[in-house]
Amino acid sequence: MTKVTSRIASDVATGLAAIPYLASLSARERADLAARCHVKLFSKRATVFTEGEPATGLWVVLAGSVRLVRMSARGREQVLHTESAGATLAEVPLFDGGGYVATAVAADEARLLFVPRQTLLALCRRHPSVALGVIAVLARRVRTFAALIEDLALRDVTARLARFILAEARRAGRDVVELTGTRDDVAARLGTVRELISRSLAQLRVAGAITVRGRRITVIDERRLIDLGARERA
Repeated sequence: MTKVTSRIASDVATGLAAIPYLASLSARERADLAARCHVKLFSKRATVFTEGEPATGLWVVLAGSVRLVRMSARGREQVLHTESAGATLAEVPLFDGGGYVATAVAADEARLLFVPRQTLLALCRRHPSVALGVIAVLARRVRTFAALIEDLALRDVTARLARFILAEARRAGRDVVELTGTRDDVAARLGTVRELISRSLAQLRVAGAITVRGRRITVIDERRLIDLGARERA
């Protein structure tokens, strides 16, 4: 782990300014915070931290993206959420003193900043707006997890995949979705296995909702895809 020196502290402080709950700090305060932190580079698929491991601070994504996953005893993954530059990781153990809630894996090459627990807690005490900002992040995560639980409990794989494709298309602002990962990666996000993803893609194609060409999925009937995504388990 590389200590932040004065040479790179200003770049890190700029990255900290992109975090909503740190934006209210002065440039001097962000520079002081950066000087107390460490930067670490992670290659694609490298583990940042492991579920249950003692947590001694907060991680800030400066560049790249990181997946937060829970692992089964058999090695199956369930992706909880994916975070990119400007996001923070591991807020929960920051306050309850427990271990990491999930395993963090670099989805691509990533640069992260480690903020020691006591440093951030002291900042929260001095600046209530920072503490309220962290609470807002945790609240959004609770909503994300509630939606994930609803999908896993109430919808089959085909419905979950339909909703995933719709969300990705809307995020991209067009009717074409380019899958950046493998079908195994999609399966991990949707709580299933590759074979069922392939089967569900075929079902959506036969239903006339999409076309599939390699990693490119084109939505040809959005209304049909919405209806399929709303369908609950029998």
